[in-house]
Amino acid sequence: MAMIDVSQVNALAQKLAAAPLKKQALVAAAVKKGAQNIKEAIQEDVQGSSNKAIRRIPIAYEMKAESTRIEADIGPRKEGAGNLANIAFFGTERGGGTHKFYGHGEDELPTAADYVRKAAEGL
Repeated sequence: MAMIDVSQVNALAQKLAAAPLKKQALVAAAVKKGAQNIKEAIQEDVQGSSNKAIRRIPIAYEMKAESTRIEADIGPRKEGAGNLANIAFFGTERGGGTHKFYGHGEDELPTAADYVRKAAEGL
């Protein structure tokens, strides 16, 4: 499992406590854009599967905001073909695990962090 250092994002969240609402809305939009990019990258990845059921795994994200904390929870829906996500992303003793999950988040993190940084300029 890949770990992503979010200490800079947490430090920014503390600064957001004093930010005007407009800046907070811009930061939320930046987080949403990053989440959408990750969702689309995961969808594109599973679309390349040779397994028809894996190609149908639904990926979604949910935005969450609490005080000054803004986050997106991205993952497969737990229904129908979504039940195959563990096999597609992590595999079993018989194989599988050929699709990236956390890797797409790692790839998008620098761009998303740049979006957030620009949205929060002047804090």
